[in-house]
Amino acid sequence: MENSEPPFTFRAVQIFVSAVDAQSVTKAAGRLGISASTVSQQLAALEAALGARLIERSARRFRLTGAGDLFLARAKRLLDDVGAAKAELALAEQAPQMALNIASVEELDASVTAPWLRRLTERFPNTSFTLTSGASHENHDALASRAADLIVAVDTVAAVHWVEQHLFLRDPFILVAAHAVDPASKLADLAARPFIRYAPELLIGRRIEAQLRRTGTIPARGFEFTTNRALFAMTAELDGWALTTALAFLGTPGAEKLVRPHPLPLPRFARQLGLHARKGALGGLPRLLASELADCIDRHVIPAARDRLGFLDTELRVILDDPQNMND
Repeated sequence: MENSEPPFTFRAVQIFVSAVDAQSVTKAAGRLGISASTVSQQLAALEAALGARLIERSARRFRLTGAGDLFLARAKRLLDDVGAAKAELALAEQAPQMALNIASVEELDASVTAPWLRRLTERFPNTSFTLTSGASHENHDALASRAADLIVAVDTVAAVHWVEQHLFLRDPFILVAAHAVDPASKLADLAARPFIRYAPELLIGRRIEAQLRRTGTIPARGFEFTTNRALFAMTAELDGWALTTALAFLGTPGAEKLVRPHPLPLPRFARQLGLHARKGALGGLPRLLASELADCIDRHVIPAARDRLGFLDTELRVILDDPQNMND
């Protein structure tokens, strides 16, 4: 007698977790690049295989049932376990078919992203890599929603139990100013000029504002931007000044045509960038990818910093495997 029990599929579990995170069949379909009807069919098939209603959904409502709430934690664990198994096979050179979504920061696009991905595809020929660029807070959201498997982002300091991080770069803050600004200007001189800010939703913007408050320096509010190039362009346009980081300056094509970099006229501070993943979801792969990324930065970014930002000395540096170098 044939078994007529509905099949339980890994794909249906993936879609279930995405739908729960998005709280919408339509939004989940958009994230996954499939139709809403396919999402609904997969959810119905999963419910049939489990013999339980997981989600109450209608045009106005999307809510987990008691059974759905119980299954969600196991579903996430299943996805992570399968991802870890694939990663272990890849590291053992068993070359399984695998797809990894990476969300990175724009500062690496021009110099590091391409050589890093080339190394990864050569080392893991059966793995496809998809990379998107966004702000650090957007990347952290992508990791939480499983839209990304790995992210390159600023360390948020607050430890999250489900995230593993591999810090690889200490990125010091610098001052940039329009070419018309005297390089010998003190902070008091700069106060008379427009100060251009990063938007407050950006981690870099919040870090700068916190440091300014510590030093008792509160420039008047004006223009705020979400991209490095826009911030540099307005700084040049208004003959003003701004605070940014060494990596942001080095990673923005044409930055030197718009602004000139200077040492900080206030106490030094820095941010740390790391590669983040869901804890245990990819085995030892995140650590290896962070190591490859750190090496690419050492080859492609650090030499440029010595030439263009000599006043930093060794403040911009790779910190992977060297915890004592992580301090500001």
